Amino acid sequence: MSFLPPLLLAQIRTCAKQLPSPVLDAVINLLIATPARYCDFALKASILKQLPNTNFRRLIGELLETWCREAIYLDSSAIASALATAIYCEVAAKDELSVELVWTGPTSEGIPLRRTEQVLLQLIHEAQREIILVSFAVYKIPEIAKALLTAMKREVTVRIIAETPESSKGKIPFGVSAALGLEIAQQAHIFIWPRNKRLTDSEGRYGSLHVKCAIADRKHLFISSANLTEYALTLNMEMGLLVHGEDIAHQVAEHIDRLIQEEFLVSLNSL
Repeated sequence: MSFLPPLLLAQIRTCAKQLPSPVLDAVINLLIATPARYCDFALKASILKQLPNTNFRRLIGELLETWCREAIYLDSSAIASALATAIYCEVAAKDELSVELVWTGPTSEGIPLRRTEQVLLQLIHEAQREIILVSFAVYKIPEIAKALLTAMKREVTVRIIAETPESSKGKIPFGVSAALGLEIAQQAHIFIWPRNKRLTDSEGRYGSLHVKCAIADRKHLFISSANLTEYALTLNMEMGLLVHGEDIAHQVAEHIDRLIQEEFLVSLNSL
């Protein structure tokens, strides 16, 4: 038998996820300030009486009822400690990984959405060391180009991985220089996926570089359906996810590093 019954653990986690910090702190303080060697119905009534919100009373009431029913052998300090631990873990998990929805196109009332261009500009503006951009197409994005130039002036390393007219065999009619300007093309680290490194089918057809993502400082990862083009950033319906999480962002950046080391991605300047 575990120290805490599963139902009690589940209700402690629910309270930690759904209740505001001041309410949780008040409940913990009451449990500690009024020590009880086992479940005390008078203590339960006293705690619930001090909660102003019906939903708060319901959630804490269910937690205390389960304590009284399934874990009467636990004292109030044990419940307070378990609740405090759950709160800490919940806050730490949110700090380590959070996800935002990103959208370009028609919006619906009541659902907060951030636009693709806004998110890309934020990542570039806030980058301190490195920005990695991966896209099938790159074209006609003056605000993004301006932000990249500003980032490079503060010594942020810029890596761009994209298709070109040569690497895509005409699927893309313009290169990075034409899309972003000569200054960025000369200062940024630009990579392509050479055709001789791509898998082909029995008829000799080969795949495309279809990844669309941005990575800032290996801490923030933006995955999107949008290419780096004017249409994708302003007119199309596009969806993406902005992931704040060092582990996953670093993993993607490390994978790109290894593709470069193993020459699946090749510097445009070396060709």
